[in-house]
Amino acid sequence: MSEGSALADVASGSRERTLANTLTSPRVLELVALAVLAVAYNVIRAQAGNDVAAAFQNAADIIRIEGPIFDKIEIPLNQAMATMPLIAVPACYFYAVLHYLVTPTILFISWKRGGIAYRRGYWTLILASAIGLAIYATYPLAPPRLMTGMGTIDVMREFSHYGWWGGAASAPTAIGDATNQFAAMPSLHCGWAIWCGIQMWGFGGRIWKTLAIAYPALQVYVVIATANHYLLDVMGGAAVVLVGLVIVLSWERWLAPAKEKSRTPA
Repeated sequence: MSEGSALADVASGSRERTLANTLTSPRVLELVALAVLAVAYNVIRAQAGNDVAAAFQNAADIIRIEGPIFDKIEIPLNQAMATMPLIAVPACYFYAVLHYLVTPTILFISWKRGGIAYRRGYWTLILASAIGLAIYATYPLAPPRLMTGMGTIDVMREFSHYGWWGGAASAPTAIGDATNQFAAMPSLHCGWAIWCGIQMWGFGGRIWKTLAIAYPALQVYVVIATANHYLLDVMGGAAVVLVGLVIVLSWERWLAPAKEKSRTPA
């Protein structure tokens, strides 16, 4: 073999290793996972939700399980908000916009800070969202705003002339019929807000810690008072984040001995 051929083989092998390392790097894997999740989210949320009977039966079951919580807390909060435009309109925008803005912003800040807190937070968010989407696809649930016979008021619909949404929660009027309105359990609005709270608390400082409590608390109030979610949906959102976090922590614990062994000199 000539010297030129040998050098070409070495260069080719180097390029292949570089490409392999690039494709398997944590950054690329994170981007791929995020892209897959985004596509799945839009596909599942864009489904029309054909099992209407099951969605309303599941809603009746949720209301029965909640009992006085639904009658004495959720309905009064909903009906009170419907009579107060100065609260209802900001709440509608809060519901329609903030989870799309705050969640990626907190993820970006976590990424800029780097370290284990970012990696743990990133994979917790991915797993929690994936679990939530799997539930959406298999468990249709009519939100409180569609249970008009129970006394609920669709606040988003009532104040739709202040925004772009119509009768399908935060979906624009023109595409409301293409939105799966039965994707209520779990509330990823609240799940993502709780995730943001966990990340913000870890940022440290009084302002971040105040926001870490205030943002999820306001999100819980808004989703219930606008009749977009039941309290059990909120608990479901918290549960998928907790499950995601437990999986990530368990994975870290499982990997820890191997990492420690790799650091130990032979």
